[in-house]
Amino acid sequence: MALFALMLLAIRLKQVYLQPVVFALYGITSLLFAIFEYGSLTPIFMIRYFFYLSGAFMTVVIPFFLLLFALLVMQKTMQHRNGNPFRYAISVVIVGVVLAFTAYTVWMILQHGYLEIIRFMGMYVYIAMYLIATFISYVLLNLILKFWPKKNNYTEIIVLGAKIDDEGVLSETLRERLELAVNNYLANRAQEKPTKIFVTGGSIDPESPTEAEEMAGFLLAQGIPAEDIVCENRALNTDENFYFTKQLLQNPEPVLVVTSSFHLIRTHFFAWQNQVQIEMKGARSSVFSWGYSVVREYLAFFILTKEINFICMISLAIYSILQVSKLY
Repeated sequence: MALFALMLLAIRLKQVYLQPVVFALYGITSLLFAIFEYGSLTPIFMIRYFFYLSGAFMTVVIPFFLLLFALLVMQKTMQHRNGNPFRYAISVVIVGVVLAFTAYTVWMILQHGYLEIIRFMGMYVYIAMYLIATFISYVLLNLILKFWPKKNNYTEIIVLGAKIDDEGVLSETLRERLELAVNNYLANRAQEKPTKIFVTGGSIDPESPTEAEEMAGFLLAQGIPAEDIVCENRALNTDENFYFTKQLLQNPEPVLVVTSSFHLIRTHFFAWQNQVQIEMKGARSSVFSWGYSVVREYLAFFILTKEINFICMISLAIYSILQVSKLY
């Protein structure tokens, strides 16, 4: 009920961390974690038993993940030092606590006895369960967004950019996005609905063509009229894609955003943050690139919502230590 109330509040206020996609993800995570922890079915029991048997392994591996988490947070913090001072302070605290936990774990393994190792082993088992639950939730929510019913009532299409090599050759990922956009454009034109395609993406190198320019060239080669193509050449990330493209949109109704299937959650997140009403369609990708990209996107969203993850992991650590303390 509390989660449902927060989702209604999110829809009303449109705040960055009061978003339906965020609460949906961590709502699914909470459900999965509860199933892992308390489920009595044989498959669930076997998964839980596996976690406990691999406790020693988790005690070694999870600190490295937390260290990676701290380094990524530190990198993002340094990139946005002039941003929100509260978030900057929280990021510094997260990095400090994670580094302290990791250092203490190593010291404890080298210096302390059985009881302390058991306490930390249980803590890292819980954190491992949490990480796996969030990853499964991420994949499930991405699939839900991909197959969510579409109204198809749009006259503007936004195609999010992707990396282009030094020779200006479009990646397979970007070509799939553009081909999906072309198909939707032609479907609209067949219904005599005037439609424009907004291609968004800049370039780090000022001497090189922007992603938007290369994308526009592809669309022109596919027979899309130049007057139906609008280029946004400044964006360097998904947040900026929406921030700059919003200033070019001409109609207030929802727009169709074309991206890759693995990128739907962050797309929804930043569209909501920039108050752009959207429908989304995810372009296909190869099995290999999909697997790699999903892991990368999961880590990116994990860092994007680092405050929530930090609170959850600290809470699980405290809960685990208290549970072990009752036994010893």
